Amino acid sequence: MSVLSPKEVVDLYRKRAKNYDLTANLYYLIGFRLHHYRVLTIDSLDIKKGDTVLELGCGTGLNFPLLQQKIGKEGKIIGVDITDKMLEKAKERVKKNDWKKR
Repeated sequence: MSVLSPKEVVDLYRKRAKNYDLTANLYYLIGFRLHHYRVLTIDSLDIKKGDTVLELGCGTGLNFPLLQQKIGKEGKIIGVDITDKMLEKAKERVKKNDWKKR
């Protein structure tokens, strides 16, 4: 088993960023309920309206809508990712949903 270098990981996710959301949803078709586990994970956190949430490895922001439901308009999500292309997709998600940047 080979281990990827940090540069190789970044390169891999840069390539995957464009279709990451689509491929994540394809897992659902073959029986993996990733969205269900996202919901369970976020529900297990003690997140309240107005909280600030730091998501490390946010990728394209697939968790942002679930987090936004918890924190409301008063809250703040800070998304961090190692890959610039993933963050670009996350920013597109923020803009598309008209979530305010602060």
